[in-house]
Amino acid sequence: MKRVIVALIFSFVLLFAFGPIATQAVAETMDFKLISMVEKVERVKVSDMEGVVIGVMDRKGLSVFENGDIATTACRGTFDTKKGFQGYSSLTFEDGSTIVLSWKGPTSRVPPGGKFGGYSAAFEYAIGSGRFKGIKGSGTFNAKAPNRDEDFKDKGFTYYEFTGTYTLPSQ
Repeated sequence: MKRVIVALIFSFVLLFAFGPIATQAVAETMDFKLISMVEKVERVKVSDMEGVVIGVMDRKGLSVFENGDIATTACRGTFDTKKGFQGYSSLTFEDGSTIVLSWKGPTSRVPPGGKFGGYSAAFEYAIGSGRFKGIKGSGTFNAKAPNRDEDFKDKGFTYYEFTGTYTLPSQ
């Protein structure tokens, strides 16, 4: 009987000393594809620097996820033809949940030539709401866009493939 009482007291001491054991969030993969087009872009040439243009852009599109989810997507960012680009993509799902991605690049470019050009970049999950509240993680994306096709290039059509890993807080 003494052993049982000692074991119970020891268990309570451990419970109060260390609190409940936290479960570690399991990293999950999120893969999706996005097709978007330029909604608005403003460009300004930099004086006395040949070929350097800076600006802001606004893209709109539709993201399609491997699990069948679909999200409207708004991408807003800045660019500098010498230094690259950065910005945010806001994804809104049918149930009202959202994810905001913060991105910066390019990390690589497709060599010139051919019908399509492209680049790769990195992103982080900046914030989420609804079922994505507390999302943390990062990933990469690859982009492809027409090089010489005036019908599509002028409209800024671009195809993206995103892959990332994320965690959500334990419930």
